[in-house]
Amino acid sequence: MTELFSNSEFIITLAIFLACAAIVGTLAWLERRPRTSLTPRLIPTTPVLLIFGFIGLLALVHLANMYGIHTGRNPK
Repeated sequence: MTELFSNSEFIITLAIFLACAAIVGTLAWLERRPRTSLTPRLIPTTPVLLIFGFIGLLALVHLANMYGIHTGRNPK
């Protein structure tokens, strides 16, 4: 278990996952705020939220595979 935390691939994947989770959380909070004016935002939040959510999901699956949990099809 301690050798997993010293692996640079694990640390980079964990950093990507945490960054994506922070971005998705911030954008979800931004979308749910009540609007004070009807001017559109400079960056559309919904497509950015979906893209970072997908990247975060891929990073989570990669972390699970590195931990030893088998995902995907069963090998024959």
